[in-house]
Order: sequence, then C-alpha cells, then structure tokens
Amino acid sequence: MAVEGRSVALPVRKVIIHPVVLFNIVDNYERRNDNNKRVIGTLMGRYDKGTVYVTESFAVPHQETEEEVSMDMEYAMRIGELQKKVNTSMYTVGWYSSGIIINEYSSLIHAFYKCQCPTPVHLTVDTQLKEQKMKINTHISSQIGVKNGTEGCIFTPVSHTITGAEADQVSLKFFQGLRGNKKTPNFNDQEQIITSCSEMIAQINIVMGHVKKVLSGEAPSDKELGRQLMEVVQSIPNLDGDTITNMLNSHMQDLLAVEYLTYLTRQQLAISARINQIL
Repeated sequence: MAVEGRSVALPVRKVIIHPVVLFNIVDNYERRNDNNKRVIGTLMGRYDKGTVYVTESFAVPHQETEEEVSMDMEYAMRIGELQKKVNTSMYTVGWYSSGIIINEYSSLIHAFYKCQCPTPVHLTVDTQLKEQKMKINTHISSQIGVKNGTEGCIFTPVSHTITGAEADQVSLKFFQGLRGNKKTPNFNDQEQIITSCSEMIAQINIVMGHVKKVLSGEAPSDKELGRQLMEVVQSIPNLDGDTITNMLNSHMQDLLAVEYLTYLTRQQLAISARINQIL
C-alpha cells in the first residue's frame, strides 16, 4: 500500500472510492457465472498520509464452494503488473467482494493480498440491494491469536467516502436522470450546458441568500464555511463579460465545425458503402 517493495504495515484511517470502481463491481457481478454466488477482484490506487484512494479495479476468476475456495493468483498478479505499467503511481491497495458477509474464506483471500501490499483494504458491496440500497463497507484486518500457535485475523471497519472528479459529476447526474426511464434520451451537449448553468445559478442564489442572512444576523456565522467560500471566490478567474462571451462563442464555433465534419464523414462512408454494393 506504500511504495512497491515496502513491507511495513501503514495506518489506514480513511478510504476514498471513485465511482467507476463501484460500476466495475456491479458489472462484474452481473456478468458472473451462475455457479458463483459472489465475485471478487483487486483494488488499485494509492496511499497518502493514512488515506487510501481506490481509483481502479479488475475482476479475478475464482471458484467457491462450501468446502473450499480457489482463485487465480497468477492472473491477479499479472494483471496488477500490467496496471502498474499503464500508471506507475498506481498499485494494489486491497480487494473487493460482492455481498456484505465476511466468512472464513475472506481471511484466506485477504492473506494473499497481504502479500501484495502491507495493509490491504477489503471492500464489500451489496450488489443484491437487500436493504433497498447499495450498502458499502470497507475493512482492514488485524492479527489475533497466540504466537507459534493458532493465529487468525479480525476485520475492523474503516470510514469511507465516494468521491469523483468534478468532470465526472455531469455523467453521474445524466445516469441518475435515466432512472425509471426505459428510453435512452439523446445526449445533447447544448442541453447539458444549459442544465449545468441553471444548476450553478440556483446554487449561487442559495449561497447568496445564506450570506445575506449571516450579514443581517438571521443566521449564525461559520468560520469554516466562510473560508471555503473565500477559496471558491479566489479560484474564479478575473474576466470581464465580453471575454467570457468571446470564449463561449469560440467554443461553440469549434463544436459546430466538429459536428459538420462528422456529418461529412458519415455521408462519405455511406456513399462508399453504396458504391461497393454496386461494384
């Protein structure tokens, strides 16, 4: 969980999970074999000052029965090495499993991942929605038992949050809007921009209303909230209205040019296909 080659256990106080990891787990569960009651896989990410950032994951083939469990360890190590070659700052940080039950086989699988990283994180996801929601838990293990005698491990819960990049929020909101809608709407860039601007204006009005209440004494002041608002204001570039308008017009012209070239390419391919049919 630290730099590759390090074997000293590191403290884990918090786990931050990227939404794409959860999508991968659900997709893996939906594509599983009928004989498998659950799926497992490797978590990839990085460690920074007591916080584990889980950004990627991949499934690992395994077979599990009431008598035994087996997993393709060579596959897990090989794919993990390929992931490190793609992103050198990313390494194995733990493993996941569908379902919220931790059994005796979980300790065996966890022991394998403890050889891959000092303090592996175990992520469980309730893909069956038994509580009408996707319950997510994160754990780390602690050794128990007597030295030179019977030893085992106990899983301890660790706090976690699900956080994505700001650019990911647009896609996530789009998928949320498809809930209960059988027909997939057309993804129009202009409509998305209008929706995003409307939501931003609504949020700005809420913030301005709160600030006015604080100034008038109707609401108590919060120093931490004030610092965050100051950081937001300072992060906004100092541009006048004309400059922003020119930037938007330039972007719109580029977008229209790309759409026009796409249309020409589509028509050219259609003409080529018809010529090939004639010949």
